[in-house]
Amino acid sequence: MIQFDRATVARAGHVVVQELSLRVLAGQSLAVIGRSGAGKSAMLAAAGCMLPLHAGDIAVDGRSARLEPEAVRRTIGYVPSRLPVWPGIRVDEFVELWAAEGGLRGEPLRAAIDRALTAAGLERRGHEPLEALDDGHAKRLLLARALVHDPHVLLFDDPFGGLDPVERRELEQFVADAHLMGRTVLAAIDDGDVPACFTHVAVLREGRLVAAGPVDPAAFGGDRRFRYRITSRARAEDAVRSLQGLPVEARAIDLDAVEAMFAPAALSASRLVATVVAAGIPVDAAGFHPAWTAQLIE
Repeated sequence: MIQFDRATVARAGHVVVQELSLRVLAGQSLAVIGRSGAGKSAMLAAAGCMLPLHAGDIAVDGRSARLEPEAVRRTIGYVPSRLPVWPGIRVDEFVELWAAEGGLRGEPLRAAIDRALTAAGLERRGHEPLEALDDGHAKRLLLARALVHDPHVLLFDDPFGGLDPVERRELEQFVADAHLMGRTVLAAIDDGDVPACFTHVAVLREGRLVAAGPVDPAAFGGDRRFRYRITSRARAEDAVRSLQGLPVEARAIDLDAVEAMFAPAALSASRLVATVVAAGIPVDAAGFHPAWTAQLIE
C-alpha cells in the first residue's frame, strides 16, 4: 500500500507536487495522468525515495519515506522511463549490481537475477551489452532490475513509451497480473490513454491532485461530459435523430460519424449505442474519442 499524506516535493527550489493526499491499496493499480510538468514523475520519484520530500510524508507498506528511506527502497521496485547510458556492462551485470545493493549474496543473488530476467523475458540475453538493447528490451531490463528483490510495490514512469503494440500488450498483462497477485502498482502515463489493466486513475494539474477514482468515467463527476463517437456508414444524420430525447448533445461530423457529448453518470455509453441499433441503424464502430481518460486532462 502507498499512502501520500500532504506530500510536497520541490525541485531546484520550485514546488512540483503540492500537498498531495492519496491512498493506493494492495491489489490496486493506479495510473497518474496529467499534462507535461504536472508533477507525475516527481510524485513517483518521491514515493521511491529518489527525490526528498519538502513537506508531508509518504508511507509505503507502513514505512515512512521521510524517516525510513532505505527500508522503503527495499519495499518498492522502481522502473524509470529510460535506461541509463552505461557502456561496457552486460545485462546480467546491470541486474546484479542492483541485487547486490539490496544485500543479496551468493546463491540467493544468482537465483534472484535469473528469476528477474526470466520474469522480464530476458533469460537468453543476460550476456549482451546494454547498448545492444532496443527500446522494448531496455524497458524489460528496467523491469527485471525492479523485480530482483520481489517487491510488494511497483512504480512505473512512462511504462509504455517506446513500446510496439505487442510489447505494450505484454506489459499491460504484466500490470494486470501484478495487482491480481496483491502487488500495488503506481504508474505515470504520459499520453493520458489509460489501458484497461489499471483499476484506478488520478489526475494531476500543476502539482495538485484534482480528481481520482476507479477506471470508470461515471466516477468523475455527475455532470462531467465526455465526447463519444459512433460510426454508421452513410447514416450519421439518421443516428443523430435516433438519439433525440436522450440527455445527449449529438451532431453529425460527416456522412458516417456522430459525435455525442454526454455525462456517463446520467447515461451509459452502451445505451447510446443500443438506441441507435434499436432504430435499425447499423453501427460500425463506437467509443470515446479520444479516450475518456485523455479527455480528463484537456
